[in-house]
Amino acid sequence: MKRIAIITSILFAAGTAGADTFRPTPYFADGRVDALTRDVTNAQLDRDLFGQPWATVVVGNIDVYATFPYLEARYFQVVSDPAWNRLLCGETGRGVVAVDGRGTEFGPLRAPRGLAAGSDGRVYVADTGNNRVLVFRAVTEFDRIALVPVAEITDLHAPYDVAWSDGGTPFVPGDDRLYVANTGRNEIRRYDLGDGTPRLAAAMGALGSGDGHFAGPLALAVGHREGAGTADVYVADAHNRRLVHLRDGEAGLGWVAARSHDLGTVTSLATDHWGAVYAAAPETRRLVKCTADLEPVAEDKSGLARPRGVHVPFVTVTDHRDGTTNRAGQGRALVVEQWDGNHGLRMVELGVELLDAVPAAGSEAGVAFTLTDCARVVAEIVDPNGGRVVARHDAGLLPAGRQRLVFAPGDDLDGWDAGRYRLRLRAESTYEGIAPARLELAADLAPGGVPAARLALLGNAPNPFNPETSISFTIPDGPGGEHALRIYDTRGRLVRSLGSGHVGPGLQQAVWDGRDDGGRAAGSGVYFYRLEYAGRSLTGKMVLVK
Repeated sequence: MKRIAIITSILFAAGTAGADTFRPTPYFADGRVDALTRDVTNAQLDRDLFGQPWATVVVGNIDVYATFPYLEARYFQVVSDPAWNRLLCGETGRGVVAVDGRGTEFGPLRAPRGLAAGSDGRVYVADTGNNRVLVFRAVTEFDRIALVPVAEITDLHAPYDVAWSDGGTPFVPGDDRLYVANTGRNEIRRYDLGDGTPRLAAAMGALGSGDGHFAGPLALAVGHREGAGTADVYVADAHNRRLVHLRDGEAGLGWVAARSHDLGTVTSLATDHWGAVYAAAPETRRLVKCTADLEPVAEDKSGLARPRGVHVPFVTVTDHRDGTTNRAGQGRALVVEQWDGNHGLRMVELGVELLDAVPAAGSEAGVAFTLTDCARVVAEIVDPNGGRVVARHDAGLLPAGRQRLVFAPGDDLDGWDAGRYRLRLRAESTYEGIAPARLELAADLAPGGVPAARLALLGNAPNPFNPETSISFTIPDGPGGEHALRIYDTRGRLVRSLGSGHVGPGLQQAVWDGRDDGGRAAGSGVYFYRLEYAGRSLTGKMVLVK
């Protein structure tokens, strides 16, 4: 006889996850330096090193061999310093050299800010104060790097950022592209790099707040899927307080969507191997991760000091055993903070978490949850008496974002007796060396295909949310009864009545669209929802973020 499981409560939530989405890790491989700060550089180099670092990129190569040394990795880092009008570059953990443009055909740099690095070994610099973008060729030998001038893009006005794309083919230069945030003109430009000479191919923007308009675009990033570039382009629109999603097509740059935020001014965007988007916001001291559709999934909680830059390194991996070459985003991100004795350049691991788990809607056994990074997910139903696994579902590789997992009849491994079981979720990161995330929920199994249920308020997801969230609850077995679900602000004032009247047993869900009973949009902040049923009252908390 078929059994049905319904997930009734969270036993172990995010606090027991095996890895955090952002986990601080030593800046240098030897583990002796947590962050590159003013105090560190004065102690080791007897100088400040930076006036005020703004952005960073990595030019990296990994070679894999069948014999010793088996693996060789070289990571050369470039950092822009608009306060001292120069770039600092060198191999990570070793000496650095300064590039200020003096004595070259480019002439002196002036307030250089945004950086980009391509698989072709070129480095692109937004030389903001000189109203241009510079192109350098990175020449590396052993532990040394030199930036050789190649080209410049003029006819710009205060460009703040650049983003390079391989056009979907990492090692075919014919479709390479460069995107420029031409901040002073409130526009985004695309330059084709087919033969190495930048040619203006498309542009979008003018001052304004509607679709196709910007007010101070400060940061750019291009999308990725399994390491290769996509047609997605992301823009931090400063004064409009929004992140914008564009798509580059045959007709040029097209507007996809815009999402408002409460981050303050976003000064840097980055994407990872799977296309998740990272935003650094110094005003509110926040580093946030979003899906490729700009749905927030995680935020750094380590107490960063005014993070102004974030960069996920992409490196060229050559496997000499089979002759293959790939472009791969790394499982770590570099963060540029304010420059002082305790802060500067920092590194975080890109881990994975399982958050906001609630029962999946429908009659089958399942669960909905937020995955903070692309991961391989496996779910098991476990008998707590002895640990016997009675069902197992391998969901395979799932992207970051809201996910729904349902057990199918073929997932059964053993017979079920009615009673309380555990549903165990495991998310395995695709990055080497990252600990898996784990989550456990209570699962009531009932015979005869009828879900077992009790009165429970199961939470809302996503949380925080914008613009809407789904509130889940279960009603006890039996004939059902009268219920009411209402939303209140922090002063106890009624904001919205989501539902009332008779409701049957089992899983129930209600969606709040972020509006009050009068149809007006509610403001950002904390709200409470209260479920009343059969003389009982249960309360939950949620956060609306705009």
